[in-house]
Amino acid sequence: MKTRRFERMTISNEFLILNFLSIVVLLTVCSFIVNGYAQTEASQSAESAGVTDATVASDLDELLTTVYCYCGCTRETIEVCTCGTAMEIESNFQDRLLAGETVEQIRTDYLDTYGPQYYAVMPVEGINLLAYAMPVIILALIGGVVFVVLRRSTRSMQQAVSEDGSGEAGHQVSDETVQQVEAELERYKREG
Repeated sequence: MKTRRFERMTISNEFLILNFLSIVVLLTVCSFIVNGYAQTEASQSAESAGVTDATVASDLDELLTTVYCYCGCTRETIEVCTCGTAMEIESNFQDRLLAGETVEQIRTDYLDTYGPQYYAVMPVEGINLLAYAMPVIILALIGGVVFVVLRRSTRSMQQAVSEDGSGEAGHQVSDETVQQVEAELERYKREG
Protein backbone atom coordinates (compact mmCIF):
# COMPACT_ATOMS: atom_id res chain seq x y z
CA MET A 1 0.00 0.00 0.00
CA LYS A 2 2.86 2.35 0.60
CA THR A 3 3.85 2.02 -3.02
CA ARG A 4 0.50 3.40 -4.14
CA ARG A 5 0.93 6.42 -1.97
CA PHE A 6 4.37 7.03 -3.48
CA GLU A 7 2.97 6.55 -6.97
CA ARG A 8 0.41 9.24 -6.30
CA MET A 9 3.18 11.53 -5.08
CA THR A 10 5.14 10.85 -8.25
CA ILE A 11 2.11 11.59 -10.38
CA SER A 12 1.40 14.75 -8.44
CA ASN A 13 5.04 15.82 -8.74
CA GLU A 14 4.88 15.28 -12.50
CA PHE A 15 1.70 17.32 -12.57
CA LEU A 16 3.41 20.13 -10.67
CA ILE A 17 6.40 20.06 -13.00
CA LEU A 18 4.15 20.23 -16.07
CA ASN A 19 2.20 23.11 -14.58
CA PHE A 20 5.42 24.94 -13.73
CA LEU A 21 6.77 24.46 -17.26
CA SER A 22 3.52 25.68 -18.82
CA ILE A 23 3.59 28.79 -16.62
CA VAL A 24 7.21 29.50 -17.63
CA VAL A 25 6.34 29.11 -21.31
CA LEU A 26 3.30 31.36 -20.91
CA LEU A 27 5.38 34.05 -19.19
CA THR A 28 8.05 33.84 -21.89
CA VAL A 29 5.47 34.25 -24.66
CA CYS A 30 3.90 37.19 -22.84
CA SER A 31 7.29 38.88 -22.43
CA PHE A 32 7.95 38.52 -26.18
CA ILE A 33 4.56 40.04 -26.95
CA VAL A 34 5.14 42.96 -24.59
CA ASN A 35 8.66 43.57 -25.98
CA GLY A 36 7.35 43.46 -29.54
CA TYR A 37 4.61 45.93 -28.70
CA ALA A 38 7.09 48.26 -26.98
CA GLN A 39 9.47 48.13 -29.94
CA THR A 40 6.63 48.85 -32.36
CA GLU A 41 5.58 51.87 -30.31
CA ALA A 42 9.19 53.09 -30.10
CA SER A 43 9.75 52.73 -33.84
CA GLN A 44 6.50 54.55 -34.62
CA SER A 45 7.44 57.43 -32.33
CA ALA A 46 10.97 57.53 -33.80
CA GLU A 47 9.53 57.73 -37.30
CA SER A 48 7.28 60.61 -36.41
CA ALA A 49 10.05 62.48 -34.56
CA GLY A 50 13.08 61.67 -36.72
CA VAL A 51 13.76 60.37 -40.18
CA THR A 52 10.50 59.36 -41.82
CA ASP A 53 11.72 57.61 -44.92
CA ALA A 54 14.04 54.62 -45.19
CA THR A 55 15.72 56.05 -48.28
CA VAL A 56 16.51 59.28 -46.42
CA ALA A 57 18.08 57.21 -43.62
CA SER A 58 20.22 55.21 -46.05
CA ASP A 59 21.23 58.37 -47.92
CA LEU A 60 22.17 60.03 -44.64
CA ASP A 61 24.22 56.98 -43.67
CA GLU A 62 26.01 57.09 -47.02
CA LEU A 63 26.86 60.76 -46.54
CA LEU A 64 28.07 60.28 -42.98
CA THR A 65 30.39 57.41 -43.94
CA THR A 66 31.90 58.97 -47.07
CA VAL A 67 32.85 62.43 -45.79
CA TYR A 68 35.38 63.41 -43.11
CA CYS A 69 34.51 65.89 -40.38
CA TYR A 70 36.33 69.22 -40.77
CA CYS A 71 36.50 69.85 -36.99
CA GLY A 72 40.21 69.14 -36.75
CA CYS A 73 39.94 66.70 -33.82
CA THR A 74 40.98 63.61 -35.72
CA ARG A 75 40.58 62.46 -39.29
CA GLU A 76 37.34 60.53 -38.86
CA THR A 77 34.14 60.29 -40.82
CA ILE A 78 31.18 62.27 -39.56
CA GLU A 79 29.54 59.03 -38.45
CA VAL A 80 32.44 58.21 -36.13
CA CYS A 81 33.42 61.70 -34.95
CA THR A 82 31.87 62.64 -31.60
CA CYS A 83 32.35 66.41 -31.63
CA GLY A 84 29.57 68.98 -31.78
CA THR A 85 30.60 69.98 -35.30
CA ALA A 86 29.88 66.47 -36.55
CA MET A 87 26.45 66.55 -34.95
CA GLU A 88 25.70 69.90 -36.63
CA ILE A 89 26.86 68.56 -39.99
CA GLU A 90 24.69 65.48 -39.54
CA SER A 91 21.57 67.53 -38.78
CA ASN A 92 22.37 69.83 -41.73
CA PHE A 93 22.68 66.81 -44.05
CA GLN A 94 19.43 65.38 -42.71
CA ASP A 95 17.56 68.66 -43.25
CA ARG A 96 18.90 68.97 -46.78
CA LEU A 97 17.93 65.38 -47.61
CA LEU A 98 14.42 65.98 -46.27
CA ALA A 99 14.27 69.14 -48.40
CA GLY A 100 14.82 66.97 -51.49
CA GLU A 101 18.51 67.38 -52.30
CA THR A 102 20.43 64.33 -53.51
CA VAL A 103 23.46 62.73 -51.90
CA GLU A 104 25.73 63.83 -54.73
CA GLN A 105 24.56 67.46 -54.51
CA ILE A 106 25.18 67.61 -50.76
CA ARG A 107 28.54 65.82 -50.98
CA THR A 108 29.73 68.01 -53.87
CA ASP A 109 28.71 71.17 -52.01
CA TYR A 110 30.49 69.98 -48.84
CA LEU A 111 33.70 69.09 -50.72
CA ASP A 112 33.61 72.37 -52.67
CA THR A 113 33.34 74.26 -49.38
CA TYR A 114 35.95 72.39 -47.31
CA GLY A 115 38.14 70.77 -49.97
CA PRO A 116 38.62 67.36 -51.57
CA GLN A 117 40.81 66.17 -48.69
CA TYR A 118 37.61 65.61 -46.69
CA TYR A 119 36.35 62.93 -49.09
CA ALA A 120 36.72 59.60 -47.27
CA VAL A 121 36.46 57.46 -50.40
CA MET A 122 39.36 57.58 -52.80
CA PRO A 123 37.99 58.31 -56.30
CA VAL A 124 38.95 55.86 -59.05
CA GLU A 125 40.70 58.30 -61.33
CA GLY A 126 44.16 59.64 -62.08
CA ILE A 127 46.96 58.50 -59.79
CA ASN A 128 44.45 56.74 -57.53
CA LEU A 129 44.05 54.05 -60.20
CA LEU A 130 47.56 52.96 -59.34
CA ALA A 131 46.56 52.48 -55.69
CA TYR A 132 43.63 50.30 -56.69
CA ALA A 133 45.73 48.26 -59.15
CA MET A 134 48.83 47.73 -56.98
CA PRO A 135 47.48 44.88 -54.82
CA VAL A 136 46.59 42.88 -57.93
CA ILE A 137 49.97 43.59 -59.53
CA ILE A 138 51.85 42.64 -56.35
CA LEU A 139 49.93 39.38 -55.98
CA ALA A 140 50.63 38.50 -59.63
CA LEU A 141 54.35 39.20 -59.17
CA ILE A 142 54.55 37.11 -55.98
CA GLY A 143 52.71 34.26 -57.70
CA GLY A 144 55.10 34.44 -60.65
CA VAL A 145 58.17 34.36 -58.39
CA VAL A 146 56.82 31.38 -56.44
CA PHE A 147 56.05 29.55 -59.69
CA VAL A 148 59.56 30.15 -61.08
CA VAL A 149 61.25 29.07 -57.82
CA LEU A 150 59.20 25.88 -57.59
CA ARG A 151 59.78 25.08 -61.25
CA ARG A 152 63.56 25.50 -60.90
CA SER A 153 63.70 23.40 -57.74
CA THR A 154 61.80 20.51 -59.36
CA ARG A 155 64.07 20.67 -62.42
CA SER A 156 67.19 20.61 -60.23
CA MET A 157 65.82 17.61 -58.31
CA GLN A 158 65.08 15.79 -61.57
CA GLN A 159 68.61 16.49 -62.84
CA ALA A 160 70.14 15.24 -59.59
CA VAL A 161 68.18 11.99 -59.82
CA SER A 162 69.08 11.44 -63.47
CA GLU A 163 72.80 12.03 -62.75
CA ASP A 164 72.73 9.26 -60.10
CA GLY A 165 71.86 6.61 -62.66
CA SER A 166 69.07 7.18 -65.15
CA GLY A 167 66.51 8.09 -62.51
CA GLU A 168 66.10 4.57 -61.13
CA ALA A 169 68.88 4.66 -58.55
CA GLY A 170 66.55 5.64 -55.75
CA HIS A 171 64.14 2.80 -56.56
CA GLN A 172 66.64 -0.09 -56.95
CA VAL A 173 67.26 -2.54 -54.12
CA SER A 174 70.73 -3.97 -53.68
CA ASP A 175 71.37 -7.67 -54.20
CA GLU A 176 72.46 -8.04 -50.58
CA THR A 177 69.13 -6.68 -49.32
CA VAL A 178 67.21 -9.07 -51.58
CA GLN A 179 69.26 -12.02 -50.31
CA GLN A 180 68.66 -10.99 -46.68
CA VAL A 181 64.89 -10.71 -47.23
CA GLU A 182 64.79 -14.12 -48.96
CA ALA A 183 66.79 -15.69 -46.11
CA GLU A 184 64.41 -14.24 -43.51
CA LEU A 185 61.42 -15.47 -45.51
CA GLU A 186 62.84 -19.00 -45.71
CA ARG A 187 63.55 -19.01 -41.99
CA TYR A 188 59.99 -17.85 -41.26
CA LYS A 189 58.57 -20.65 -43.45
CA ARG A 190 60.63 -23.27 -41.62
CA GLU A 191 59.54 -22.02 -38.19
CA GLY A 192 55.86 -21.73 -39.16
